[in-house]
Parts: sequence; C-alpha cells; structure tokens
Amino acid sequence: MGKAELPLHAPGTKVDRGYIGQSVPRAGAQRLLQGRGTYVDDLRFPRLAHVAFFRSPHAHARIKKLDFSAAIKSNGVLAVFDGPTVAEYCKPWVAVLGHLKGIKSPPQHAIAVERACWQGEAVAAVVAESRSQAEDAVQLIEAEWEELPVVTDMELSLQNKITIHAELSDNVCFSRSHDTGGVDEAFAKADVVVEETYHFGRHTGVCLEGRSILADYNAAEHSLTVYQSTQAPHMMQDIFSRHLGIPEGNVRVVARDVGGSYGIKVHVYPDEMATAAISVIMRRPVKFVADRLESFLTDIHAREHRAKVRIACRKDGEILALDLDDLTAIGPYS
Repeated sequence: MGKAELPLHAPGTKVDRGYIGQSVPRAGAQRLLQGRGTYVDDLRFPRLAHVAFFRSPHAHARIKKLDFSAAIKSNGVLAVFDGPTVAEYCKPWVAVLGHLKGIKSPPQHAIAVERACWQGEAVAAVVAESRSQAEDAVQLIEAEWEELPVVTDMELSLQNKITIHAELSDNVCFSRSHDTGGVDEAFAKADVVVEETYHFGRHTGVCLEGRSILADYNAAEHSLTVYQSTQAPHMMQDIFSRHLGIPEGNVRVVARDVGGSYGIKVHVYPDEMATAAISVIMRRPVKFVADRLESFLTDIHAREHRAKVRIACRKDGEILALDLDDLTAIGPYS
C-alpha cells in the first residue's frame, strides 16, 4: 500500500490542516473503490422474498375494483396485498413538521385505501421469490378506476374549487406571514419600485442507489430488523415501532452504506412502510429496491416555487423594503 492509500490516522502519517485550495481525501473512499461497500441490495437472507408494487396510473382516482386472480397464479408469486389488508398491520400516519406550527396533512396509508391521490401511489403489492417474478405479476393485476378531479396548478388550488382532502376544508398545507412594519410607507416614498415574478422548476435528488429496504420480522421474539438506505435510522425506528405495533426496543434499523441521498432519504415513504408491514404479515424477510423509473415517479420532489417579489429603493440604490409572496407546491400530502 502506498503512502497515499494509508488511512489518515495511520502511524507516521501527517495531516496538513490547510484545506483551503487543497484536494481533501474522502474518508472511506478507498473502501468503496475496492468494492467493500455494503448496500441493502447486497444482502441475502434465507427465505428472502421480494415485493413490487402496482401503482396508480392516475393523479386522482377512486379504486373501484382490483382483480388479483391472474397475478396470484403467476410463477413464483407468494402473496398479493391490497391497502385494507396492509392497513390492519400498519396504522396510517400524519406527516407534519413539529417546528411549523399549524401545518396540516391528512392520514396516509402504506398502500392506498379506497382512492389514489397521486400518479404512482401504490395500490397493491405483489410478493414473489424474485423481483422479476413480482414485476411480471404486477402486470397481470386488473383495476377498475373512477377518475376524480385533479389539481395540478398551485394558483388554482388556492381557489379551493376542488378540495383534494375534504376533511381539511381547503388545499392550504401551511401559511406563515412575517411583517417587520413600515413596508407600505417605504413603498409609498420609494424612488424606484422593482417588481418581478419568478418561477422555479421542481427537482429531486437522483441517487446512484435507489431507495432500498429489507425488513426482517422475527415472530418468535416479536422483533423487527430493518436494513434501510436512510439518513434517519433513529426516526425510522420510532416510526416502525409506533405504526407496526412493535416495542421500540424490539426494532432495529441498520443504515450501512447509503448510495447518495440529497435529502430524499430522510422521509417516510409508503412503499417502504408497506415492505416492513408485509414482513410482519408473512413472518419472513422482504426486500424492496426502487428501480430508476420508480425513483422518478415516487421519490420526494421539491423546490417548485412561484415567488412574487417587490423591492422599494432610493435613487442612490438604498433598499428600503422587500415584499415577498412565495407559493410552493407540495403534492397531496405534506
């Protein structure tokens, strides 16, 4: 091993703390380059099953009928589950942020119950001996839908002509105003007022490793071990415990190497909760790894904003006041 390959803490190595303008070795890079990383999809367990999801092709639709008769007979298929069945083992959750007082969101299920609220929402799960067998069986599921009105425009959603969740009375998830005072007066005496509306496109993190989870329920000990590509193992331990009805001390979440995240792997995803619930139902390890198409369809998106900005200035360039009205889309759930 050359000197450049020695770990930074190796005896005899000297670390130059002058980082500015220098290339900084990435801790652990050599291990990964040598193929010694361990990701969720590397894991193999006895009796390991794989799950694939049948997803809604509609942005908003009532699930009138699901026919699993052909799928359950497909080669390698072990079971097929719908939303109500999984809901018996996994309680719905309300995904809100504690530091944003007043934020609201409806209860969300691991697999959709009665209706789908976004294109790509899982409405059924196929468990098979291999991922390819599960995917093949998904294609055999027949569904009857009743398409419902959709809201795809932020401005129109504020008019509440179509309320996505009737129990919330409107489509506003969160609103906050901050006024330091004197804004109107500043604009009234300004020499120059600059006003513009900016539109920011939506984006998502595109990770080399898609969202991945392997849940292994031990019925003898009523314990759950979850191997997950996540940024928040302690948060997920708490959530798995509360929503699957397993004591927190019996839930272990292992986050080994994570192949990229960019913020998308700090959220609770329905298909990952469903995977854990199915492991409990079937009393065996179950794995789900999102492929690239699923990632684009189901990973969290962000940063779609419409910002109306006004700035009041003097002729000499002094800024007197700033007025900002920022509207952002978050989808059917917060």
